[in-house]
Amino acid sequence: MSIRPAAVAGLFYPEDKADLYGVLADLLPEKVPENAPNKLLKKPRALIVPHAGYIYSGAVAGLGYGLLRGCTGFNGIYLFGPNHREPLQGCAAPTSDFFSTPLGDIQIDRKAINALLKNDLVIEADKVHAQEHCLEVQLPFLQYLQINVPIVPLVVGECAAVDVAQIIEPLLLDSNKLVIVSTDLSHFHSYENAKKTDAHTDLKIMSADHDLKPTEACGCHALNGLLLAIKHQNLTIKKLAQCNSGDTAGAKERVVGYACYGVF
Repeated sequence: MSIRPAAVAGLFYPEDKADLYGVLADLLPEKVPENAPNKLLKKPRALIVPHAGYIYSGAVAGLGYGLLRGCTGFNGIYLFGPNHREPLQGCAAPTSDFFSTPLGDIQIDRKAINALLKNDLVIEADKVHAQEHCLEVQLPFLQYLQINVPIVPLVVGECAAVDVAQIIEPLLLDSNKLVIVSTDLSHFHSYENAKKTDAHTDLKIMSADHDLKPTEACGCHALNGLLLAIKHQNLTIKKLAQCNSGDTAGAKERVVGYACYGVF
């Protein structure tokens, strides 16, 4: 049995189990607001969530994961996010059997990964996953909500939107699968410039335009694939929150943008 240990516990989120549990309790809304649009009361097909440290973007991500309260029937969760440390062409899956966080171990769906490996786009590369934070920071939210189903973690490097969409589109057709795309928005602009850039990016996301650039969203390759699949299936995107690190826990001179969306 192979376990990929937590790489950013104590950095992006608390490494103490009790502390982490308390932080998540604060970040996750207790229920979907009663005045939320009807679409938000349904089981989401996908989430688009940020992946910075919890003090920066955790509350934004929490609004997305709050949609999962009370949702049942998932039998697989597919996570897609960008490579921050290792160069990558295509998509990388781990060889591990489990991913670990301070809240415990999460089983990886080896059968699903083996099926994906039949696609030339997908390789196994533990080095890509070893220190990557973009997927790891999503897992404690799922554990807190006790969504105990196998996961398929994929780091997405340089890829055409159409190639990623071919992986994602069958998942959106299955109401028992959940797709999670992990991405932040613009990086290291001034507060006002970031707001303008991210507002433009938000318009593109809401229109399911699948030509986002890395300067607009660091997870653009995975996100473009999701947006193309959404357009093919005529699904609905709902924005839940948008801000940047200057609104949460950072200075306003060099900020990172965050947003969260549900797909129905």
